[in-house]
Amino acid sequence: MPTDKGDSPLRQPFLDAMSQLTNTVCVVTTDGKAGRAGTTVTAMSPVSADSDTPSLLVCLHADSATAKAITENDVFAVNVLGEGDSGLADMFAGRHGASGPDKFDGISHASGATGSAHLDGAVAIFDCHAKLQQAWGSHIIFIGEVADVVLNAPSQVLTYTKRKYLG
Repeated sequence: MPTDKGDSPLRQPFLDAMSQLTNTVCVVTTDGKAGRAGTTVTAMSPVSADSDTPSLLVCLHADSATAKAITENDVFAVNVLGEGDSGLADMFAGRHGASGPDKFDGISHASGATGSAHLDGAVAIFDCHAKLQQAWGSHIIFIGEVADVVLNAPSQVLTYTKRKYLG
């Protein structure tokens, strides 16, 4: 089970150094028997394009409603946000007070191949079947096999660096 150990002397220097990196901002969504959920992440990465099915990984805090829902639903979609989507990122990060399925209120979206929400206007969407879950520290690493890819109109992606959005 994941643990939340914030007492390491390396924790703050690690966070400060990581804040200097530039990461793509994504909203991870899921839907199924555990219900609909979504959260904002910058921890997303391709794993392999050269296997039978392409794969990617996302890391979510183990206590998040979205991580718990993905664990039961076994599916998720990664919605890569565009440069004008900082408000959407804040909404799914819970910065406007919405939680659970309420985060989707007023947000234009459709169900994708796995049933997970595809947010209208996302630059790209990777719809995945969760194939591996690995607890690591306070987080769960999910590796998904891509069931569908949606590529919308080309746009600059929203990025996050030095604790602020760019793009």
